[in-house]
Amino acid sequence: MTDQIAPSDKPSLRRRLSGGRTSVVPVLSLLGLLIAGLLTAQVYQNWTPTLSSAATPSITPAPVESGQTPTPAPLPTEVITANPDISVPGTLVYAKSGSLWVQTGTTARQITESINGSVASQPAFSPDGQWIYYIDTRVTTGNWYNPDNGDVISDYTLYYPTLSRIHPDGTGRADVLSGLIKRGSLKTFFWIRQPAIATSGTLAAIVSDGPTAPDVQDVMIHYVTLNNGKIGAALPLRETTPLGLSDPDFSPDGKNLTYTMEGRSGRFGAPSIWIYTIRTGAARMLASGYRAAAWSPDGKYVAATKVSADTQNVVVLDASSGKQVAQVTSDGASWSPVWSPDGDKLVYMHLTGPSVNLNMVYISGSGANLTYKIEPNLTDYNGLDGQSTPTWFIRGYGPAPAPTPTAASDCSTGSPAPSACGSGSAPALPTPS
Repeated sequence: MTDQIAPSDKPSLRRRLSGGRTSVVPVLSLLGLLIAGLLTAQVYQNWTPTLSSAATPSITPAPVESGQTPTPAPLPTEVITANPDISVPGTLVYAKSGSLWVQTGTTARQITESINGSVASQPAFSPDGQWIYYIDTRVTTGNWYNPDNGDVISDYTLYYPTLSRIHPDGTGRADVLSGLIKRGSLKTFFWIRQPAIATSGTLAAIVSDGPTAPDVQDVMIHYVTLNNGKIGAALPLRETTPLGLSDPDFSPDGKNLTYTMEGRSGRFGAPSIWIYTIRTGAARMLASGYRAAAWSPDGKYVAATKVSADTQNVVVLDASSGKQVAQVTSDGASWSPVWSPDGDKLVYMHLTGPSVNLNMVYISGSGANLTYKIEPNLTDYNGLDGQSTPTWFIRGYGPAPAPTPTAASDCSTGSPAPSACGSGSAPALPTPS
């Protein structure tokens, strides 16, 4: 996965996907919203970050720069219009305009704000509901080898990710792991995306190409120890080179990890959902043509995004066989489902005209007789951040604590195949040099 480091007047795709924002003049604002909404769905369907080139692996993670650590007690800058007829049980967290919002019942409030251009996204609750982990993308000036200009060192606007956490009431904001890396006077970053918190509460699975230099490896799944911010080596999982992996999610019993093996049309094939058995290190393909699996609380099903040409729909798969047991939406503009902790609801992202909103589905029945009732928009024309999957916590529901998983033995990468990958005992996670 390669991408060019360009000067600041020509930002690369890597940096744009990492949190860049483009201003739009007022006269074009409506057109901009429409284009942004359509692109959100298209980018999500085909999301695969690309990496920078021309580097060596002898660089180490750098701490968050002085002045970049935000302070608590943010001030509201936006408004969320929640549906007054739908009361959300527990606490639902989603992102809008680069800030995190917490909704309980029919009331939503902002808990983060932009500091020096930072953008918050991709929230994930800790199992006990005490913390919301998320990606805080920050802005600084980077400099790296420019392949467009004979590999001379060029400056550019650098958007780098930080794994952070905050209490649901907006206090206690702290950083866990920074993606900012340095080699001498040079400065760039590694990816940190889509945190999923293990049922033990002590470990996160993230999507990353770190902690080494750019272009050393594709974007794979890593564990991060949450009490010290140490990132381990990539899990021993196959990929479709150079597209990498995404969408990690721990099963309720903590024994398995689902993820998406990225794919595209043509020679790369379709994206597929895989299940990694943590104890043995074995991985198997659950279903092809789907992505972004989310476990049901009882572990029997996964809700997922069905990808077909330019359309995306929410479906439910049997977690054992991979068989599709329900088609929840058929509008072609719905993605990223999240199961409620009490098991009788789904929320998902939905493109309504030019605006991304949340829809809710009520689930009733049992076994093969489950039925799904779609409600009106949970949020109305609010322009939520479409690449930022929501997270949900209801006290009294959720997984029981499980042992902290460790990485299994290594295996080579290559073309996707439904065979097992890796086996044997699990070594300790390495720390970055």
